[in-house]
Amino acid sequence: MGYHKENLKEQLVEIAWDICNAESWQNVNMRKVAKKAKVSTTAFYRHFKKKDDLKAELMRRGYELINEGRKDVDTFAGYGAHYIRFGLDYPFIYDLMFGNTDLDMSLYPDLEEQSNAAFDGVLEALKDFMPDSAEKDTRIKAINIWASVHGLVGLLRSGDSHVYKSEDLKWIENNLEEYLQMTTFS
Repeated sequence: MGYHKENLKEQLVEIAWDICNAESWQNVNMRKVAKKAKVSTTAFYRHFKKKDDLKAELMRRGYELINEGRKDVDTFAGYGAHYIRFGLDYPFIYDLMFGNTDLDMSLYPDLEEQSNAAFDGVLEALKDFMPDSAEKDTRIKAINIWASVHGLVGLLRSGDSHVYKSEDLKWIENNLEEYLQMTTFS
């Protein structure tokens, strides 16, 4: 992969995504990305003023995958399963997005909008199931589901847990939609 002015920024993001996805955000650094792109770090800094700009770009891409994938599912449980599969398929990207990030999202309004859209997808879908509920009740249920989904990603990623038998976790992972339907609206 050589230096191409017209798409260098996208190449840099793609390389950083691959490193982050395979190794973690902690292993992404400007020199490593520039070296893989066969460009100087100076060329890198023409596109990203600071490392947080690259972090925001990777997070934005992750939220776009979550939000775009939502369009391909037709059930609420399907959206939850899509969200969980994202956390399982892209564990280090997921950690970057939902871990204890120090990124000031207010500096990246479009990223903040993408992040909010992921939660709003839960909220809007719940309104269909709870049409007569007060806004506050719907929001509380959405937060509960949001927390459960994130907790489930953690359990499934940890594998065998002392709390749950691994065959139970394996069943849940293989039957996400059914599990979410059973637990979310029962």
